Amino acid sequence: MNLKRPAAWLACGLFLFGCGEGPKPAGEIPVVKAPALDSPKASMSPSTGGKPRDVTVAGVSYSVPPDWEEQPRKSDYVLGEFSIPGPGGPARLTLSSAGGGIEANVERWRGQFNRGPNDAEPKESEITFDGKPGTLVELAGTFSDMMNRGAPSKGWQMLGVAVPLGETNYFVKLTGPTTTVTPRRDEFLKFIESAKMEK
Repeated sequence: MNLKRPAAWLACGLFLFGCGEGPKPAGEIPVVKAPALDSPKASMSPSTGGKPRDVTVAGVSYSVPPDWEEQPRKSDYVLGEFSIPGPGGPARLTLSSAGGGIEANVERWRGQFNRGPNDAEPKESEITFDGKPGTLVELAGTFSDMMNRGAPSKGWQMLGVAVPLGETNYFVKLTGPTTTVTPRRDEFLKFIESAKMEK
């Protein structure tokens, strides 16, 4: 080996290993992590290519937006469930059926919200669900989940639809951070309009 040419060996070393970094261990490949679901930059790429898909839940079919993710049911009372991403964090949409009067169930929804001075006033309006009359309830404030008994969530909103079906009632609820639910209101209403019950 000729030791009289240090400059040549130095140049060769820089070419092989990079300037000042040294060799990297084998298998050390940078991994790009996907943004968290509650990140504003989170993007869900559905296999449908961005088009709504048809989903049937307990005999009712819907046209579902591409970024709504079906979730396992967390309760026997829930017929179906979706997670909906948004800048404030994911919102939860549930489909359920229960007895009792519509007003009693809507009153229970109202009791889950403690409205503050800056929260929107509660609203009720008529809505049609596959040709059947229903009630649209809009609530906002600090939400207390009576079922899960978690810590109250400030700045939340609910869009709820209640439809009387003889001896039972059908409910669709979208609950989550206001900054997620409010931009999805029109989408939620289109979801309701798309409902088709089995004859």
